Amino acid sequence: MKPIDFLRRQTLVQEKLSTQDIDLLMIPPSINFFYLFEGYMQLSERLICGVIDKKDDSLLIAPSFEKENMQIQTTFDDVITWKEDEDPYTILKQEISYEPRRIALEPSTPFEVFSRIKKQFPTSEFVNGNSILNELRMIKNDAEMERMVQAAEHTAEGILKTLELIHEGQTELEILKLAQKQMTLLSGEMSWALVQIDDNSAVPHGKPSNKKLKKDSVILIDAGTSCEHYFADITVTSVHGTASDEFKKVYSIVEEANNAALEKSKAGVPAEEVDFAARVIIENAGYGQYFTHRLGHGLGLQVHEEPYIVKGNKEPLVAGNVHTDEPGIYLPDKFGVRIEDDVLVKEKSKRLVEFDRYLWK
Repeated sequence: MKPIDFLRRQTLVQEKLSTQDIDLLMIPPSINFFYLFEGYMQLSERLICGVIDKKDDSLLIAPSFEKENMQIQTTFDDVITWKEDEDPYTILKQEISYEPRRIALEPSTPFEVFSRIKKQFPTSEFVNGNSILNELRMIKNDAEMERMVQAAEHTAEGILKTLELIHEGQTELEILKLAQKQMTLLSGEMSWALVQIDDNSAVPHGKPSNKKLKKDSVILIDAGTSCEHYFADITVTSVHGTASDEFKKVYSIVEEANNAALEKSKAGVPAEEVDFAARVIIENAGYGQYFTHRLGHGLGLQVHEEPYIVKGNKEPLVAGNVHTDEPGIYLPDKFGVRIEDDVLVKEKSKRLVEFDRYLWK
């Protein structure tokens, strides 16, 4: 696979800082820390913080005993360290050679960290760094797309294998574990799944239970695995046996809505219009009240990220966006149908993976 160019990402952030008249971006451990510096680590009570300066090299501060870990895991060869009996925020302040006028913070920065940074820079204005980071993360390059396509392929294959292996009497929870296992065997990475049977499938994102699979049960599997931390998110709705006429009718409407959204999803089209394209199909078929959620969401290092494909989002899609296309019809006390694909936005958008979903008799 093509390597991820983390240093290029840092340079792009510097350019955005200059454009927005911001001096620094500070990033504690988070998804955005990984995006910029490669290291994938959890936030802790000890200060670890990356800093991108609009006019200087990036820097990283970490506990002294973590120095070697940081050098191995991140893009930094040089790490500023602090000892357990020292104040890391004072040391951070000492490493900034001037008084920054405006500082952007990674949006998930804990309040305690923010307040201690602010104490060191009392005259600085603090702003949300969300827009800087989202503008970059929303547009996937070729290296990122390689990973997302592989994640989607492993997800689809894992779901299909699960549907081959299930049998009557298994519970939603048992099938969930099976789906996770099948995907992880393929990807070698963290996998997740949601499994809902019969009337439970009529509750979007309902909690899996001990409900058992029966002959001719409707089964909905919403699942994903990752490739080097880039996620897929796919939903397959099927029947374990023979599909009823009502199921086939509802399925065909949802499938038409899914295809209509794919056709509408193009660079330059406002995100909400993609939602509308699917929704009008379902409404015209008389099932509008049963499509109860947005059409989709962005996808990447997180399963849910921008852009959100929902009414009110008038921002145009951009080539390189990846979003889900997941219309659904949920009939209370009967069953639900959701068909979810992952879509790469281009002049003519396309699914990351295509596969046969017609698995019932």
